[in-house]
Amino acid sequence: MIRIADPYAGPGRWCRAQLHCHTRHSDGRFSPADLAQRYRDAGYTFVVFTDHDRVTRWDGLNDATFLALPGVEETVRWGVRPLGPHLGRLLAEDVIGAGPPEARVRHTLARGGVPNLHHPSWTGNVWTGAWTARVLAALPAPFLVEIWNPHSDPEEDLRRWLHAVRAHGPDAVVAASAGDDCHVDAQFDRAWVVVKVDTVSAAALRRALLGGAFYASTGVTATFGVEGSGIVARAEADEVLVFDAAGRLRRRLGAGGGVYPPEGDEGFVRVECRAGTRRAWSQVFWIIPEGRDAGGAPSPADEFDPACRTFASGDVPAALPGAGRVPPSTEEPGDPQGKRTAWRDAR
Repeated sequence: MIRIADPYAGPGRWCRAQLHCHTRHSDGRFSPADLAQRYRDAGYTFVVFTDHDRVTRWDGLNDATFLALPGVEETVRWGVRPLGPHLGRLLAEDVIGAGPPEARVRHTLARGGVPNLHHPSWTGNVWTGAWTARVLAALPAPFLVEIWNPHSDPEEDLRRWLHAVRAHGPDAVVAASAGDDCHVDAQFDRAWVVVKVDTVSAAALRRALLGGAFYASTGVTATFGVEGSGIVARAEADEVLVFDAAGRLRRRLGAGGGVYPPEGDEGFVRVECRAGTRRAWSQVFWIIPEGRDAGGAPSPADEFDPACRTFASGDVPAALPGAGRVPPSTEEPGDPQGKRTAWRDAR
């Protein structure tokens, strides 16, 4: 017998949410009022403004069916601005001037916010913008990791999320998010999350995000959950694929989805729905063998996923002394443009 840890088990309805966008208060084209109106007209229930290094608040359209909420995108500095990766602090009411990523995440959680690691494989900020394996493993959970953003490599972002999931194990929530990172019209409405909430409120949104009761999407509508002894995935998709913790494809459910009965050796299961170039990604369902609580469940190490060789534990960006990363021109097999950066262990 096995137990399936279902992040979607609670009651609620599915609502679209945008967790990463910018207004004129930083480097976006739109005013907060215009951007909120655009998301509302596009069918969103929630939008969180994440301007750079300042909190934007505008609630002129807020009602029982729509909420525009504050947040901020901060640079976690590598010594001097603008070097370093970006941390989204959803629902934040303050700006953290300095501090290591672990302290920033703890502060965000303690103040009622939600940490969201933006574009984790991003090569911007002079090649210092990526979230490294060591930091991903050390951050206090719960937190979110963007697996789709127009400014980074989604395949590598997915790998980094899965590395973080394995590193933290079944007791922690490390959830996959997506955002359009809208600055201009061409970026609007390209990616979002769909949250399962019982009310339209900031508190309900926070509970869903920190509990993993949502999925990431670039255009596929889906539902996920557990029925009886099977994981259920239904989607408007050409194919629905089930992967285990080792990255192995366990089942093709076919168009429209279906039910996957776990065998017990998966570690965890995740579902990916595909319709052309559009995608939807579930959170992980941990598979807990009988007689073993969540804390004793297997937490597969990096060697389960050969793709994890694309980034090791080096923390220091190549642009700085003591770099642990191969120069950014390095290309990987199957990556002719060098979008994914090869890494070596700097320990």
